[in-house]
Amino acid sequence: MSISVQEVIDREQWNDFLLRQPRGHLLQSFEWGELNKYLGTRIYRLGALDEGRLVGVMMLSIADVPLPIKVPGVTLRWLYSSRGPTVESPDSLALPALIRYAHTIARREHAVVLRVEPNIADDDPEENRWISAYRKIGFRENLISIHGRRSWVLDIRPDAAKLLANFKMTWRQNVRSAERKGVVIREATSDADFDTYYELLKLTSERDDFFIHSKDYNKEIFRSFASKGDAVLYLAEHEGEAIAAKMLIRFGDWCWDMFGASANHKRNLKPTYLLQYRCILWAKAKNCSYFDFRTIPEVLEPGEEMWGVYEYKKGFDGFSRMNMPTQDYVYRPLIYAAWRKLVEIRRARRHEERKKVELERAARGKASS
Repeated sequence: MSISVQEVIDREQWNDFLLRQPRGHLLQSFEWGELNKYLGTRIYRLGALDEGRLVGVMMLSIADVPLPIKVPGVTLRWLYSSRGPTVESPDSLALPALIRYAHTIARREHAVVLRVEPNIADDDPEENRWISAYRKIGFRENLISIHGRRSWVLDIRPDAAKLLANFKMTWRQNVRSAERKGVVIREATSDADFDTYYELLKLTSERDDFFIHSKDYNKEIFRSFASKGDAVLYLAEHEGEAIAAKMLIRFGDWCWDMFGASANHKRNLKPTYLLQYRCILWAKAKNCSYFDFRTIPEVLEPGEEMWGVYEYKKGFDGFSRMNMPTQDYVYRPLIYAAWRKLVEIRRARRHEERKKVELERAARGKASS
């Protein structure tokens, strides 16, 4: 086998390969690359070919290293592949070929590190072989990830009645209670509906202290996938007032629960439970096999950031899926070590702050129950 690597510009060729792979991921899709470019990020779509047949892909983004002190004329960068590269097996020659090509880009970009986070999880029978494959070609483990390592996933292949029956009892009761109390779930169909969704998202980000992108970027995400029927935006309403919303995206036989929002009032109606169930039904109707609720705490202990979110997601049944550690190929060891230390300090500080918030939130919840 003789592997060549080149940049791929054909959307259909790129996505078709990813969709055939059990380890393909939304964040490596052609559309997600376009979204990165929309934000001003430069990307490379690298394809490994064997006699013209695509046997591996890796989408790389290029970002500046945030130096603590600006040095005139000095710009250092890092290369990142979120949930990539994607190749057929740990011993595929496509993997080292893609990495060698990435090294040429790294030299051109004056990169400090090449960081990859392949879509290899603890439910992959070959996880250890994948980790060994990366170690063999010079990568080292980094336990601080860019994209959350642990997610909550539900196998939605059983019929709808079985899925509902597997919810925790209180979750099932909340789904039915919301319906009885007049909560209605409908698909967003207009710009005004999108504005309503985004206002709820802003409200939720302020309440729960998380970052959101601009309305225009959210609209671009939705447009990129909804044009092919692979995205939906749902609003939960009561007496004509929107009180919760969700955006879903499908890629292959996976559906991702991308963004959720809820109002500060009428929470006693439990609209998010009914909304979540309808989202699962939409994914089933799209012939998905798995529903990814997305990130939960990496360490599953009370008080960890997102612990309350984890307990909510867990009530719908499913399983925890832990991705393999981030892999770093280091080009500039001294700068890398200083940068990593700075990141560790900031992360530890944020972790303590968020843990305090989570514990206070849990205490308020117990007091009000």
